[in-house]
Amino acid sequence: MKKVKRKATIEKLNIIPILDAVFIFIFFLLMSAQFLEIYEIGSDAPSIKTVETMKDKKPPLNLTLDISKSGIVVKTGLDGNVVKTISMNSQGNYDLDALYKALTDIKKKNVDEESVVLRPKEEVAYKKIVWIMDACRALKKDDPTIAAKGKTGEIKETRTLFNQIIFETII
Repeated sequence: MKKVKRKATIEKLNIIPILDAVFIFIFFLLMSAQFLEIYEIGSDAPSIKTVETMKDKKPPLNLTLDISKSGIVVKTGLDGNVVKTISMNSQGNYDLDALYKALTDIKKKNVDEESVVLRPKEEVAYKKIVWIMDACRALKKDDPTIAAKGKTGEIKETRTLFNQIIFETII
């Protein structure tokens, strides 16, 4: 008698239930994910430049805001002349209206200037720095356009304050 050789049948795994479970798991992951809107505020890095001679007779504005937990100190010039000190209001927030008024007065005298340097201390909350940046950028909708003589002697009109914000880096 001859032996009949049977081929060993390889059983295939039924992966359909596993695929169903994976797709359901992916669906629940997508439904439970929180989609956040992330906003980006543009800021320039400070540039290092050596100046050998001053071309302008007028010294640079060099507007700087020293931001600490107790308030904001507005300084101008290379030697850091204090223009205004703005303290916290009764709610424990910065007096942004006083800052806005001080920046508006400075802009009226220096209509060509576009940059402000921020020097926040480590203890200042990020949210408050953003509020200060917003106060520095543009005029309020109700305020009139600023018109003054620029460096060239022509009348220049603008609706922006200091929209080029630079963070000072301490190394």
